[in-house]
Amino acid sequence: MFIKVAHCILSLWAITFFSQGVCENEFNGKPEIYIIGTIHSMHFDPEYHYSIIDIQAQICALKPDLVCGEITPEAYGQAMEGYFPPEAAFLAQMASKLNYRFEPVDWRLDYATQSKAEKEYPKSVMEKVSSFGNAYFAKFKESDSQSVYDDIHSEMNIAIIDSVFEKIIGANQIAEIAHGNWNERNRRIVENGLATAKNAQRIVFVFGSDHIPQIRRQLEVLGFKAQIPERMFVPFNNFKVSDEVIERWQHNLENLKLIRERKIPAKEDDYQKLINSHRIQDLELAIQKST
Repeated sequence: MFIKVAHCILSLWAITFFSQGVCENEFNGKPEIYIIGTIHSMHFDPEYHYSIIDIQAQICALKPDLVCGEITPEAYGQAMEGYFPPEAAFLAQMASKLNYRFEPVDWRLDYATQSKAEKEYPKSVMEKVSSFGNAYFAKFKESDSQSVYDDIHSEMNIAIIDSVFEKIIGANQIAEIAHGNWNERNRRIVENGLATAKNAQRIVFVFGSDHIPQIRRQLEVLGFKAQIPERMFVPFNNFKVSDEVIERWQHNLENLKLIRERKIPAKEDDYQKLINSHRIQDLELAIQKST
């Protein structure tokens, strides 16, 4: 019996040692990793001084080899691509011109599980989260910062967001699931990003600003120190994008409308996610403001 137990321990030790060795070899000479937060539809609101062109300028200044974006791999280049934030498809379209590789690394919980949790969302947690949400971006309009970029990337506000997700939402299992199984989503975002890293020496994760603390924490767990870069652009409130981007957005918008009308095949999960969202309106706004 003792021999069997000892053999199991040795086997587990060997597996652990091998796994660590593979990880260390794979990321020998660890890449520089940066996290840039976005604000989705608010990029088209001049009051925030953080346009989609400003995101592009920030990324250009960092000169990445790889940009990890907020689209799931299975939706990338497919009919559901437009369901994801417009800036993600924008960055994908601009990759070849700006000399970086774009990879879709998002993960989403299935609609049935998330919607069930949303219906059971504890009222006490909802009140705390709603109170925070209403005040959070409102105060940025009164900020002295040149751009909301400065506010959402400040360590003080990152800590506030982290506290909301960890101490209010994360403390309640139903709320955690209702927010898309938040911790698991961010863990998979990092896992997907590192899996596609290959020989990239400078990687930028571009996700909604509320992801910043979790993506950074998940990277730290794996031994990577991510940087939150200071603003490297002067806000210009320029919303015009290239014709190629507009064409991609229009194609995505057409696909979403066809899914909504059930004129092209789509999984029931995708259909439910779409019709219970404002993604079509958000994409229409992006096209309108960017032409």
